Amino acid sequence: MLAVWVQRDPTSLKGAATGNMKIKTKLFASHLIMAAVVSLIAAVFITVLRTGETNQRELSTSYEQIRAINFIAAWANDYSEQVAELFILGTDTTEIIEARDGLLDALARKEDLLLAEMRQHPNDGAPRPEHPELNRIDAMREMVLELDHVRKEVEVLLSDGHQADAEVIYRNQIEHRLDSVLGDLIDSATVNERAEVNAAIASSAQLSDRMRFLAFALVGTAALLALGNALMLHRGISRPISALSEGADAVGRGDLSHTVDVSSRDELGALAERFNVMTSQLRDQRDRLLHANDLLEKQVAERTRELSERSEQVEHANRRLRDIDANRAQFFADISHELRTPLTILRGHAEVTLRAPDSSNERLRQSLTQVVRKADQIGRLVEDLLFLARSEAGTITVETEPVDLQEVFADVLLDCHGLRRRPGVTISPQQAVLEPVMVTGDPGRLRQAIMIPVDNAIRVAPAGSVVSLDLGVVDRWVRIAVIDQGPGFTPDEAKQAFSRFYSGRRTRGRSDSGTGLGLAIAHWIINQHNGRISVHSTPGHGAEIRIDLPLSAEPK
Repeated sequence: MLAVWVQRDPTSLKGAATGNMKIKTKLFASHLIMAAVVSLIAAVFITVLRTGETNQRELSTSYEQIRAINFIAAWANDYSEQVAELFILGTDTTEIIEARDGLLDALARKEDLLLAEMRQHPNDGAPRPEHPELNRIDAMREMVLELDHVRKEVEVLLSDGHQADAEVIYRNQIEHRLDSVLGDLIDSATVNERAEVNAAIASSAQLSDRMRFLAFALVGTAALLALGNALMLHRGISRPISALSEGADAVGRGDLSHTVDVSSRDELGALAERFNVMTSQLRDQRDRLLHANDLLEKQVAERTRELSERSEQVEHANRRLRDIDANRAQFFADISHELRTPLTILRGHAEVTLRAPDSSNERLRQSLTQVVRKADQIGRLVEDLLFLARSEAGTITVETEPVDLQEVFADVLLDCHGLRRRPGVTISPQQAVLEPVMVTGDPGRLRQAIMIPVDNAIRVAPAGSVVSLDLGVVDRWVRIAVIDQGPGFTPDEAKQAFSRFYSGRRTRGRSDSGTGLGLAIAHWIINQHNGRISVHSTPGHGAEIRIDLPLSAEPK
């Protein structure tokens, strides 16, 4: 997927990189900064070395000049002493000439040093004739030459014996000028050179302070540049690479919601943007796959549930078919028995009557009465079978009209008196309302539906018991309750009481004509009237059949 996406947008990286600083440019800038730092340090050290050399050279020059001045002073003093010895030792001039030449050499040495200093600092002084130091040297040289000329005059006077005149000339011209004029010149040069030495020393100290400050500034600047360079590399390269590495680790752990936050617009920024787009596409694909997987799981679960429900429905239908088949088999066995019994009785009565030679009218009447009763029983059974067949075929119509259940209730009570029952069984009617109770329905079918549980209750009622027949209104429903004190229903019998072809135990009426059709017919009739019929029973403590029908109007 990543390869496909890269092919789809091949120029995005180029556009992002060309408009901003590239990593190569950042590295070049980093190297350039480091090179600048190194060059700056080297330049500062070279400057320091050159300044130190210049300062050292100035100090050396000042030292040599002071040394030259000292030589001048020493040779001048020696020259003065040698001239003074003329009056003591005689006219030997060898040492005097040596002292004079030494003094002139010292002056020449001083002049050479000044000229060398002037060549090193061509803009510091005036031209040579106007330079004060050179002028003093020239003055001292001229004075030495003049003193040497005077010394020769003194030698001539001494050789001629004019010692007094020679002493006067020596004191006035040689000794005085050597002490005052030449001494002043030497002192002036000495003061000047000492000032230069002090200035050089002060300059050296100032330079040392400047170098120290410059060194600290250089170290601080280099540290700041190095820190800035490190920050630039960290923010421009190290941090984005770390963010990309963390993003790759997060994606490797399955966290596709992780995004790489790289604000730079270089190659790493473009790579981070591509990485975020890639993770977004992977996240979308994963979400679609998860959604499709969830949908597939739901569909599979739904299909499995439907198959399970259908399997349960099929199993339930199979059980019901098996139960119906078993009930049908039992029903046909029972119905065969029910039909065979009255037919056998009919045939028996007929055969007995036919074989009896002295059949009286009374005996014939009794036999015919039994035949009529059994024929009526067979007729009711056939009517029930025909009713069920027509109800299953949907050919039975229910003609509805406003019906007063009080009248239907009264008709049922009248019909109960003709039903067979055990000795002492009484019927106890209870009516909670006396005014008309109106429903919408077929009065004949409603009478039939109510009569079925009443007939069953009377048939199973033990001798001396009471069968209650109640009529009342509960929450806009008319309730008719038939209560007996017979054997009751078991839970299984109560559950299947309204199933067709289910007749239950013989204790609930199978001894006479129980075919398992009555309650099924009553259930069908009540359903056609939008009503409810239910069984409430405890085995051995009687049963209650409740019929609820919706009111069509409030009783007044």
